[in-house]
Amino acid sequence: MPVISPSAFASPVSAVLREKVRRLERANSVRQAGKAAVPTGLPTIDALLPEGGLLTGALHEIEAGTAPSGRVAAHDGAALGFAAHLMGRFASVTPGTLLWCRRPSGVFDAPPYAPALAAWFDPARLLVVTARRDEDVFWAMEEGLRCPGIAAVLGETRATDATAGRRLSLAAEKSGVPALLLRPQPAPPQSVCVTRWRIASAPSRSTPGLHDVGAPRWRLELRRNRFGAPSIAETPSWLVEWNDETHCLAVVPETLHGSAGARFEERMVS
Repeated sequence: MPVISPSAFASPVSAVLREKVRRLERANSVRQAGKAAVPTGLPTIDALLPEGGLLTGALHEIEAGTAPSGRVAAHDGAALGFAAHLMGRFASVTPGTLLWCRRPSGVFDAPPYAPALAAWFDPARLLVVTARRDEDVFWAMEEGLRCPGIAAVLGETRATDATAGRRLSLAAEKSGVPALLLRPQPAPPQSVCVTRWRIASAPSRSTPGLHDVGAPRWRLELRRNRFGAPSIAETPSWLVEWNDETHCLAVVPETLHGSAGARFEERMVS
């Protein structure tokens, strides 16, 4: 008896059905989140996100990048900077307290530095909760999402807990408050996250003829976009640059700096 491969049943109809289900899921998620989406301030990226931005009543994950060899690179500062940028975007549209929950990672661990965070939001609005256990970080995040007067919640942890992730997602949906999970190193993904980002530092561009320090640059990868528009690239990636004077993040047109990607790879390998 001949064996029929499941791929033989594949047809354009299945792709249409999958797209219809995806749109229904996105509409339901937006409705539960109070139809609120906050733009990242990067039009090229916002065009791919549901409703043109990050959903507020949802869980988003940010993790530091790794080197091509697979080893963990010291790019957690870039991930923290992007997380602070998103917190600032949420704070710009919603009054209230910004809750930052974290577990110290060691002797040389340092808490969020207020003067640096001032580039993205008013540090006076920040409430930092320090916990001894990862379980307590997740608990503080969930309680914060249920508390009136909270504009956004961020949890800084290396732990992965699928049950805690589902609870955070449900709490965010119910309250309409955005939740961010910041990881200083890659971890098993949370399937309940609406978006997942991987961030790594990238080489700055010096002024021609000078050996100065250019503006900070990051490499952003959107590794999960649950309710957003499909991307042509399997994992869309952007080179972005932070401007300290305008307090804005902008996508760098890599067609004008074709060697930027190569320099980035060289730095990651070294």
